[in-house]
Parts: sequence; structure tokens; C-alpha cells
Amino acid sequence: MEPNLNIIKSLCIILTACLLLFMQQLCAQDSSNGTAKIALSFSDQDSVKQVIANLTNAGTAVKGIDIHFYVKKSFGLLPLTGDFITTDEKGEASVDFPTDLPGDVSGSVTVIARVEDDEKLGNVEAMKTIRWGVPVKAESGVRARSLSSSGDNAPWPLTITVTALVVVVWGIIFFIFYQLVLVKKAGKPGTEVSSP
Repeated sequence: MEPNLNIIKSLCIILTACLLLFMQQLCAQDSSNGTAKIALSFSDQDSVKQVIANLTNAGTAVKGIDIHFYVKKSFGLLPLTGDFITTDEKGEASVDFPTDLPGDVSGSVTVIARVEDDEKLGNVEAMKTIRWGVPVKAESGVRARSLSSSGDNAPWPLTITVTALVVVVWGIIFFIFYQLVLVKKAGKPGTEVSSP
């Protein structure tokens, strides 16, 4: 009886810790006072394209805050810079936009500037779409095989390897069931089973 009580106590402690972490995450997400804003603008001078974020809180520029720059892609966010850019005394942070970043068919990309989990401002985000990406050709009937494509266009070596692994695993499972049937038959009195 005592080991069961220890297990129940341990589960209660784990569940309480998970609940506290969840509540802390919710509080961190809602900690923004709602007056902080990011204004996104774009600059294209001398073939240098820049994304500029201007951070204000209640109409006043905020300096010393880390802003992360991303481009929205199909399966997530692609960072435009290594980690983040800190705002200057004007509340501005800027990053160079790469010239070889693919966009959609018309070259449009969605740029996101974000303050993440700041103690004073919480989470603040702004997003804008601009045609600075390299236009991608519309897909024709036949697509090239690559690791980033869907299952029907996966590279042949990868397809063969995965198929072979699945066949081997299922073969082992069927062999084990066959051996279990043989053991069961061998356990009955008066029957003789010859091993293959």
C-alpha cells in the first residue's frame, strides 16, 4: 500500500509543477501592457535593402530592446539575422535583407519583427509583405526530386532505404509470430513440429 502512495504523491508533484510552468507561460504571454508597438518600414538605397523596425511604448521610443527579424516561410519562420538586433536611442533596429531569398510567384515575402518575452513589454509583433524576394517559377507537372519535396518526389535512395527498413521490421514481426505459433504447437502433448 505504501509504494502506491509514493507513486501518487510523485504524480501530484509532477502535475503541480507542470501546471505552474503552464501558468507562468500564460502570464509571460499576456504581460504586454498593450501600448508597445513596432512600425515596420523598408529602405532600398544603392542596391542595399534594409528592414527597419521602430519600437515605441505609449508614443515614446524605446531603446535597448532586442528585436528579432524573420521571414515567414511555408513551415515556420526564417531568421533574417543571427539572433537579434538591439534598438538604438531612437527605438530603431535594422537588418539587411538578403538578395537571394526566394519569395512566392510574384516575389512577395512576409517580414516579421518581434519582441519576444521582454520583462517590461512582453510580446510585441509587426508584419508586412513586400516584393523583395526572388520570384519562384510556378510548378510544372514534373518536379525535381529533393529532400525538401513531398513524399512522392523524395530521392530514390531515400525511398528505397525507408521501404527496405519497413519490410525488414514487418518481416521480423511476422517471424516472431510464426515462432510463437510453433512454440504453442510444441507445447501441446502428442504433437511434433519440425523447425525450419
